[in-house]
Amino acid sequence: MSQSSTNDMEWFWDQLSGYLDAKQLKQTKQRRLIAETLLAMGRHVDAESLYARASQTPGLESVGLATIYRTLNLLEQADVVEQQKFADGRSLFEVKFPGDHHDHLICLDCGKIFEFNHGEIEKIQEEIAKKFGMILEHHRLDMYGRSFRKGPEGKGCEHPEAKN
Repeated sequence: MSQSSTNDMEWFWDQLSGYLDAKQLKQTKQRRLIAETLLAMGRHVDAESLYARASQTPGLESVGLATIYRTLNLLEQADVVEQQKFADGRSLFEVKFPGDHHDHLICLDCGKIFEFNHGEIEKIQEEIAKKFGMILEHHRLDMYGRSFRKGPEGKGCEHPEAKN
């Protein structure tokens, strides 16, 4: 997650609290700490990494991986987290803030995920939907590629920063 605004964070907690209230579920300290840990880790977090970080967080030292998965599932049902499944089979989770649309470019060599938003691509997708008589509600674009720059001795990837 890039720098999130105070409004984004308020939205996250309001959305989660509203969901828990509607389902008559408790806002437990453990759920809150797991959600806070996820927010601190940023985008594209897998359950195992969240588990490793959470188990080092005061109050979560004895949390189990099953609890992490249950909490991620709950956050997804509350519509504050989205599970992403990329071609390599990994399930990654990212926080969904309102109006925060982006697409993905995934390196098949090193697995790095780049987020981008390109106005022309968005426009073309809208045009395609219109041609089929549809109003585009949401979409997801994942592009996969290989690095054309290799590190020393041909190992690893060197990804330049995207230039606009």
